Amino acid sequence: MPVLKISHGGASSKMISYLLNQNEAGNRVQALGGSVIGKDPEAIEEEFQRTRELFGQHGGREYYHVALSFERNDLGDLATSKGEPSPERLRDYGEEWAREAGIAQKHEYLVVVHGEKGHPHAHVIWSATDATGHKYNDDKRNLDRLRDVNDRLARAHGIQRELDRVRDPHRPSDRFIRQAERGGGTYSWKLDMQDRIREAGRRAFSEEEFGRRLKEQGVDLRVRGGKFSYGMKDKAGKQRVCREGRLGENYRREVLLEKFTRQREQLKRDPEGYRRRLKEEESGRYSWQRDLRGRILEALRPAKNHVAFRDAMARQGVTARLGEDGLYRFTFQDRHGLDHSEVKAEQLYRGTPDRIESRLLDNADRSATPSIAHAAGREAGGLVASLMRQVESASRDPHRGGAGEGPPTREDLRFERPRRPEGHEDSLERW
Repeated sequence: MPVLKISHGGASSKMISYLLNQNEAGNRVQALGGSVIGKDPEAIEEEFQRTRELFGQHGGREYYHVALSFERNDLGDLATSKGEPSPERLRDYGEEWAREAGIAQKHEYLVVVHGEKGHPHAHVIWSATDATGHKYNDDKRNLDRLRDVNDRLARAHGIQRELDRVRDPHRPSDRFIRQAERGGGTYSWKLDMQDRIREAGRRAFSEEEFGRRLKEQGVDLRVRGGKFSYGMKDKAGKQRVCREGRLGENYRREVLLEKFTRQREQLKRDPEGYRRRLKEEESGRYSWQRDLRGRILEALRPAKNHVAFRDAMARQGVTARLGEDGLYRFTFQDRHGLDHSEVKAEQLYRGTPDRIESRLLDNADRSATPSIAHAAGREAGGLVASLMRQVESASRDPHRGGAGEGPPTREDLRFERPRRPEGHEDSLERW
C-alpha cells in the first residue's frame, strides 16, 4: 500500500541535489517528471529561486517534499505485465497526485522516481512560493488532506488500501523509538510525564482530586485558557513544562473530565468492577480507544454497506449511529465495564467517515467481481460436464488407457487433451 510522508526545509538546493544524485550502479534515479523545465539540480533550483525573488519571498521554508512509497506486491496497474514496478507509471502517479492535491496548478514541482532500495518510491518536491507570491498553506489538517488524495488515487489504480493511519494514543513518538533502538533504554521525560498523569488519572473522580494525585506524583497541574498544562522535574532535575496538546488525545482536559465522570458512575454502580479495573490496569495497559478501533476494523472487513457495518458492530457490542452530519457515533461498554456514549468517529481517526465509506465501497467492488466469476464458472462447468457425458456416451473408438474396451473415461480425455496450445506464451491465461 502506498505510504505518504511529508517534510519541508529552508534549503531547496540541498534536497534537489539529493533527489537527483545518481549512484554508481546508475539505477537510483529511474524517471523524472513535473512542471520544471530544467533536469539538473542547478537549473531546477534557479527556477525555484527566480519565483522567490520575483515576490520577495526570502528566508523561511523554501520547499515542501512528499515521499510516496509502494509495496512491490501491491502495485495495481502501476506494475508491468511481468509484475515489476514501472518507473514511468510511478512518475505519472506522482504527477497525478500533485494535480489532485492542487500543487501542480500553482507551484513549480519535480517528480523523481527512485528504485535503489528494493521497493519503488516516488518523490515530489515543490517550491513553497506559488505563482501568485503566496506561501504554501501547511495547516494542521493538510497532511490528512494530502493522504486522502493518495488513498483515492490508490483505489483508482487498483492498489489495496487499509485503515493504516491509526495511531495508538499510548504509542511513543518515532523519535523516541529511534533513540531506544540506538541506545537501549533511553530516558524520555515526556513518556515519564505521561506515565505519571495516567497513574493519577485512573484513580481520580474530579479535577481537584486529579491535581492532588498529580502533586503526589511530582507533577504540577495548571489550567490556562481552559486547557491543562503540566510541569515536572525530569530525571536530571531539569524543569519540564508541556501543554496537553503535545502529549496526546488522552491527556486533554475535556477527555480527562469525561473519564472522571465515568469512573464516579462506575464506583456507584459496580464497586467490585471498579476495583477489578484498577487491579487489571496495574498489570497491563488498556486503551478503550484502541479497543474500539479494533472492533471497527473487524466490522469493516466483511461489510459491504452501512447496514452490514452497523450490524457487525452490534454483534461486537457496539451501537453505531450515523448522524445527519455524516459522522458516526459509537456507544459501547469497554472491557472494564465503563460506558462510553456517543463517541465521535473523528476522536478515533481523522477523516474516519471518508475512510469508512471508502472501505465499504472497496469491499463492494471486490465482492462484485468474484460473484460474476463464480456465476460464469458454474455455467462453464455445467457445459463441460454436459459435453463430457455426450462424448462418453457417443464415442465407441478404441482409446488409450482403455485397451479398446468401452468408451473413454474423463481421465483419459484429460490426459490426451493438452492444457495449453503449443506456443502459448501467457502462462496466466488458462486453456
